[in-house]
This record gives sequence, C-alpha cells and structure tokens, in this order.
Amino acid sequence: MALTKKQKQYSILLIFVLLVSYFSFFDDYFKYLEVKKNGTSDACKSYYSEFPNGYFTEDVKVIEIQDLRDIVLVREFFNDYPNSEYSTVELINLEIWNDEIRRYDSIVESNDIFDQDAVVFFRELLTYMRDDNYSEIFVNLKGNVNVQNFENYAYDIRETIDYIYEYDGERKVTGNIVNITSNYDDGNINDYEQVIRQSILNSFENLLSDNFISLSTYNDYKSSISDLVIEIDYIIENQEELYEGKNYPHIWHYTIDKKLESYVIGISIKFDFSFKLPNSDYSFSLQTNALDNISDIQDISDGYREMTKQNFQNFSDGILKRFGIFSQLPIGGVKE
Repeated sequence: MALTKKQKQYSILLIFVLLVSYFSFFDDYFKYLEVKKNGTSDACKSYYSEFPNGYFTEDVKVIEIQDLRDIVLVREFFNDYPNSEYSTVELINLEIWNDEIRRYDSIVESNDIFDQDAVVFFRELLTYMRDDNYSEIFVNLKGNVNVQNFENYAYDIRETIDYIYEYDGERKVTGNIVNITSNYDDGNINDYEQVIRQSILNSFENLLSDNFISLSTYNDYKSSISDLVIEIDYIIENQEELYEGKNYPHIWHYTIDKKLESYVIGISIKFDFSFKLPNSDYSFSLQTNALDNISDIQDISDGYREMTKQNFQNFSDGILKRFGIFSQLPIGGVKE
C-alpha cells in the first residue's frame, strides 16, 4: 500500500525523532560511564549540568553520595527515590549515623560533667532518629511571668528589710526600689527564649556534622503527632530567700560609678524540661539565678534584661551539662 505525502512526512519526522533520541540517549549513557569511571562529585556535577533530567540521574546521585558521604544528599535521595533499589545508600546512611553516635560517645567519655540517664537517653535519641530518618527537633517553650513589686510584700517583711539596710548604714529599701513588674513584656521574653534555642543548636552543631540535626520552633497549628519535641516550661519569679518560714525578696544594688542609684529585686526562673520518645523519656527541673554581678548596662531595664538572659543561659548550660556536651562559653552594673 502506497503512503500518502502526509504519511511520508510523518514517517520522516518520526524517524528523525527516534534518531535524535537514540543519539541523545547514548550521549547521556557515555557521560554516565565517564562519571562512573571518575567517581567524583565534580564529575557528577558535570553530568547534572549537561543532562538536568538525565536518564541516569539516580545512578549518578549514588556515585555522588559514595564520594561525599553527605547526610543532606542521602536525605534528598530518599525523598526523590523512595523505591530505589540501591541498598548502597541505606548502608552509607547507617555508617554516617554510626560515626556521629561514636563521636558523641567519645565526647562524653572525655567529659566528667554529665547525667548518666541523660546520656543514655541521648544515645537512644540518635539511634531513633537514625532508624526512622528524622533530622529535625522542635523546641516548645511555654512561660509565665509571676513577679511582684516590693510594696506587695507583707508589711513585716518590708519593715525587717528596711531595718537591716538602715542598720548597715544604707538607705532603706522602701521608696528606693524599682518596680519589677514594668520590666517584662512579650518582646523581651522572645529574645530570652532564643538564648535557649541558639545555645542548644550551637552545641548540636559542634557535636555533630554540619546540617545533621536542625532545631525549629514548635508550632501547634503545624505540628504532627510524630514530631520530636523538647518541652520546656518556665516561670519567672522573684528571687527569694526563706527565713523562719517566710520568703524574703533578694535585693540587688543598681549603681552608677559605684554610687547607689536604687535597689532592684532579683529574679529567679524555674524550668521544667521534658523530652519523650515512643519508648523512653528524660525530664528534669532546675531553678536558676543570675550571676553575682551584671556590668556594662545602660539602665534598669537593661539590667533586668541581662539578669533574665543569664538565667536562661544558666538553664541552657544545665541542659548541655546533663547530656555531656557542654563547653564553657563567655556570657555576654548590677550587683548583689
């Protein structure tokens, strides 16, 4: 049967497309063989550049992972090729995680400040994240402010404190003390909470390889029941001392050029830490205070900010000490 002119045109076009595809495939194939021979990440990048949607992209990604052993590339591979038949990537993922767990063990072994229960839990955490392909931990901070001004203490407590200060030759506290309640707002609290997040993240980054674990702020509206969440509850309260069954406010001195400007009430924060896995959990509570001296401040509000920040930093250090990953960093006037 003779072909019409139009059929001949379609046949020629089809043959042309097949030839182009044929030679394009072999260009792709020969480039892949070149990558396979070199086995370097640079060769892989060259392949991606020439063949953005290459037929052998999955194979090339495996070669790149073998060369770089990068956990981010491994995770991307699992996401892009969930049904891949390459068991090599699974083995590399396992080896990378095991290297990180061994690194943690070596850090703990060289450290004499840790809580054994916390260390056991952290190992379980890393193993769980390895086996279930987790890379993100959420931090859920929930706080309350429960401070009271000096004038709200019972009369006998205020009278006793005034007597002690006047007896020591100082000004009495009544009428010379700043209100503590006016120095807290949501904006400042968010800054203080960031101290904890950043400190934990920095320690994870120093402990583990780059991009190994990410730390995010927990969001009730986007949360999943399977999320790994560190729960931290805290209450900001007056720093107090118990004497004969009564709580007395701890008084600090605000000085300028070593001269007393006013008194301020110290603050203390009670923290509750909880972290749960399906088959284990770790929790502890810690009451923190600021350091003895706070210097280089601009005003009273700045002093309270630094005092509160130090409390958050002290708690963050407490977390890291328990897990055996604490390293001493500088914390950067008000004095007792």
